[in-house]
Amino acid sequence: MPTAEERRARHDAAQAAARAEIRGQTLDRYLARRPKAFATDGLVRDEIDKWIVDFLAGSHASLLLLGEPGTGKTWHLWRIGELLIRRGWFGRFYLVSDFEFKAAADRPVDREKLRIWSEAPLLALDDLGASQLYPWTVDAIAQLIDARWQEQLPTLISTNLPTLDPLGPRTKSRFADGGSTAVAFTGTDYRRTHA
Repeated sequence: MPTAEERRARHDAAQAAARAEIRGQTLDRYLARRPKAFATDGLVRDEIDKWIVDFLAGSHASLLLLGEPGTGKTWHLWRIGELLIRRGWFGRFYLVSDFEFKAAADRPVDREKLRIWSEAPLLALDDLGASQLYPWTVDAIAQLIDARWQEQLPTLISTNLPTLDPLGPRTKSRFADGGSTAVAFTGTDYRRTHA
């Protein structure tokens, strides 16, 4: 008859195998959603890897990726999700394009989608401000950032804007709270140099 220690070891091994299987399935689903254009392998920047480590340790700091088009911001957002799953995180991560956000925030407002995004454990707004920022879009962004800030939920933003000034001082203040990280992306447009 197995000892209590042996039973515990078998139980722990079975639990670890189940978690590994779930992680593998979660990763497969995530990678199947990722656009092919962002499927290339590569290393994340050190500041972003540090943000990932801090997030997994419980930080609620947000992350801002600033820079010209084609410098790797969206690739990093997709890679962040992948690395979080590979490192054992199982939360909901929504990566929302500027177009998707505007479609939800425009009239008629998709309140359910905005609510889901405001409550997600992790939300990335990609290419924010890539197209014209209308006053109601800026208001919707402010409300979303405020709701997430109140619940201490990190938000990731990538933008071609040089700063978050067009979003207003209230949004900038809330986004910056909690030791948020800003990463500047410079260089030439990767898509043009590899065309």
